[in-house]
Amino acid sequence: MTKAEHWNPSLEKTLDSCSNPVWQELAWAIGSAPMLDPETAPFPTLWNEDYHEQALLSFRALLPHWETISSAESEVLGAGTMRLGKRFERLINWWFESNPEWKVLAKNLVIQGNERTLGEMDLIIQNRESSRVLHLEVACKFYLQIDSSRDWEHWVGMDPKDRLDLKCRKLKNQLLLDRKPEASALLSELNIQIDHHAAWMKGWYFIHFRDAMSARLPHHANRSASSGWWCRLHEWEDIWTAESKWIIIPAQHWMRTRHNPPNIMLIAERGIVKDTLQKWKHVMVAQVQMHAGQWRENMRGIIVRDEWPHV
Repeated sequence: MTKAEHWNPSLEKTLDSCSNPVWQELAWAIGSAPMLDPETAPFPTLWNEDYHEQALLSFRALLPHWETISSAESEVLGAGTMRLGKRFERLINWWFESNPEWKVLAKNLVIQGNERTLGEMDLIIQNRESSRVLHLEVACKFYLQIDSSRDWEHWVGMDPKDRLDLKCRKLKNQLLLDRKPEASALLSELNIQIDHHAAWMKGWYFIHFRDAMSARLPHHANRSASSGWWCRLHEWEDIWTAESKWIIIPAQHWMRTRHNPPNIMLIAERGIVKDTLQKWKHVMVAQVQMHAGQWRENMRGIIVRDEWPHV
């Protein structure tokens, strides 16, 4: 099974310096490895190959000021709960809005055609030093490999309608959106001229636990991308051991690799996962150890119902 030993050491040190889980999520959202390799992906995934490393340096410089914010979660994410994808988008928006290196020109810019909506541009930002303008499409995804294939259509989300090939096709189309006359007209009205385009896609790949020792990530995957294992419910008994500490990670906390005890559920016995799958279609778990008052992940996995992906 996949162990987290390949995680970015500079990201790990940055996470260590964060006293609030929201800052840990933000550090992961900006500093973790992109899911796709910027050199081989069939559409732009970075405008600057080293940006995520550079962003961690900026993050560490800004963190002492941000740590003084008394209610970080409401300041960054607002009130109420939200789906993970929207949470990720809010984190990225806040990063650029709060970073003195950048100016946010537009976000969630809807492009309307005569009879239908043509698409939405997630984020348009401008570098204050160079004045260059960047269009970003933002996504946080979790894909499971089926049939031991590297082909994109065999990397499937917990909802089988979500596949890596479909998501990448959509990202590619969204990155070309400004070429449509309706988008060009709207951008002209806003006095925006885009210089670069890039997909900001972070997340995890999951390999079936029996194949994890010979894992083959999808074509064009970033070799440093986060990865774990998956299994069906009847296979969980081959993985779970009472000697190890295991937790269930709530969906809104999937961007965290450190967990405060009140925010997670310890798996005291194997059957807890089965009971949980009565309510949820999948369960994210991690094998953990306690360090400085937090549970830290050694490895992470997803357990799906036995009939997945045919649900």
